[in-house]
Amino acid sequence: MIYTKLQEMIGIKYPIIQAGMGPYSTTELSVAAAKEGVLGLISTIGMAGGGASSATPERAQEVFGKGRPRDIVQRVIQHVYDSIKNVPHAKFGVNVPVAGDFDYAARRLIRGTIDICKERPEIQEKLKVIVTSAGDPLPWAADAKAKGAKKPRIAIKEELPDIVWAHVCPSVNTSKRAEKAGVDFVIASGREGGAHCAWRDVSSMVLLPEVVKTVKVPVVGAGGFADGASLAAALALGAIGVQMGTRFIATKESDFQQMWKEALVKREETETLVARGFFGPMRFLRNPQSLKIVDETTRGASGLWRGEPVPSTNEIMTIEMDGLGKLMDQIEDESVILGGVVTGRIHSIPTIKELIESIMEEAEAIITSLPGKVVRQTVKT
Repeated sequence: MIYTKLQEMIGIKYPIIQAGMGPYSTTELSVAAAKEGVLGLISTIGMAGGGASSATPERAQEVFGKGRPRDIVQRVIQHVYDSIKNVPHAKFGVNVPVAGDFDYAARRLIRGTIDICKERPEIQEKLKVIVTSAGDPLPWAADAKAKGAKKPRIAIKEELPDIVWAHVCPSVNTSKRAEKAGVDFVIASGREGGAHCAWRDVSSMVLLPEVVKTVKVPVVGAGGFADGASLAAALALGAIGVQMGTRFIATKESDFQQMWKEALVKREETETLVARGFFGPMRFLRNPQSLKIVDETTRGASGLWRGEPVPSTNEIMTIEMDGLGKLMDQIEDESVILGGVVTGRIHSIPTIKELIESIMEEAEAIITSLPGKVVRQTVKT
């Protein structure tokens, strides 16, 4: 059986993280994932409707209900805890984007998470991880100002010393900054991943081993992972596990629309593209709606090809908000559908149990058989 530092740190059965993906819910997905022995992450982007964040579609309230971000995240945390509290190996976490455009909501979501863990200590027996992403981790560190943060926020590890804190990093420099902030592990996310990515193009094959070599904290690979072969590859590159997003969307238990799941199965690996998203660049499945976003993103933005950020516009936001509304109505060609390049390697919609079992069986078979396939013994004469 494969056993890594990730399982040791969190208490999960398998070295796999189900990513927090928004702006829609991963609440039931995180429950199902946790029950099968991987770390299930709650997505929080959609909890910031009602004006709490311009990066959250108003129709997200149809999924999460109305209320303050703090109240919504606590309600969801309680639900997930109640659903898995009697499953010994089940563990979950919360993913919060900390981009500037999401700062107001991020502070309230993290505060709500911390407060419920303090008020109900039993929850932290299951809620083991806070993952921050899509922004700078340093403001969330203990002694943030002394470490160079201009605007310190909530000191996550200071308030919850037993929580495992991870940050999603799209570059080596970001991973060094996360290590400086005091994270317990880094999630090195290559640009082939779905939804939020980076302006500059670095793939997982390049990023992951370089981050492993650069930082002293453990590293999890993300972006392009979907099966046992890619898990085995990540471990060979020095990772302690993988985070998967797109692959988990296309499962029977996931909260995502059936049309979205089927769209992932139908697409080939060449049918994604990157354009300006709600906060920074995002990877979409290729369709008429995402092509409109690309057209608006590239309009007069010559710096895009130099890896320079492109500011959002009213036109881009209108197309995206409209497309996300159409997604909820399951109108495929008019929808904005998020997904990674790994969509080209997704050919079925299994249960979470079937998916995890196949991943682990394949990874273990590859790892145990590899020496016999590639290592040649020299016979001394």
